[in-house]
Amino acid sequence: MLQPKPLDFSTTIAPLRVKLLRHTLYSRLRSLADVVVFMQHHVFAVWDFMSLLKALQLRLTCAQVPWVPVGDGRVRRLVNEIVLGEESDVIPDGSPASHFELYLQAMLEAGADTLPVQRFISSLLEGLGVAEALGRSGVPDCVADFVLDTFTTIERGQPHEIAAAFTYGREDLIPGMFDELVAGLEEAFPGRLSVLRYYLDRHIQLDGDQHGEMGRTMVALLCDGRPERIAEAQASAVRALSSRLRLWDRVAAGLPLGIKSD
Repeated sequence: MLQPKPLDFSTTIAPLRVKLLRHTLYSRLRSLADVVVFMQHHVFAVWDFMSLLKALQLRLTCAQVPWVPVGDGRVRRLVNEIVLGEESDVIPDGSPASHFELYLQAMLEAGADTLPVQRFISSLLEGLGVAEALGRSGVPDCVADFVLDTFTTIERGQPHEIAAAFTYGREDLIPGMFDELVAGLEEAFPGRLSVLRYYLDRHIQLDGDQHGEMGRTMVALLCDGRPERIAEAQASAVRALSSRLRLWDRVAAGLPLGIKSD
């Protein structure tokens, strides 16, 4: 069966993408301490990326018993294939793990503080809502604002809006954005960020070669050629990119202007 042509949001989202891909944040990651600060913020974006994906899986596939066929089989396959790669990927030691768990390993290797995000996860497991769990974890306001923006989309958005935020605001952006971080990383910190480098390379490989295209196809299928859905999906992509840009601005503002500290 022929897949629909991906929607062209380039005119609307291109200026935001350029700002993100050329952001001063990357040039400020000059020391290991700077990278650690970045990771302690970014880990929450890694986590809520998974929440966007699981929100799609819950809405677009059957995740309950008794099972019944739900929606378009093409969409189900796309969602489930992306979930497989993101939630159960093979990590360097050969075992399966989510990319969030892989990122936590990278943080530990780099010497980053994982206590806030671990406290956040523990609070969720206790039954707290996202906003309350963020408050208990003591995260910076910029992180809380970013995550809550994401959950506004998850809780209020239709599937095509969630898919657009996931694809154009996250999945489709990651290869180009992380290319900036990978460049020179190994040379600057040999042997100290190997797990992070694996994480970044894996995202570039999966999102550039597979998941990005899958996501764009999924958005097109969900919009089904309807002008109102296309407009809503485009607006959702813009909101997601704008939210990421605000986070990057605020993280960069707390980093040195480029003077090496180690």
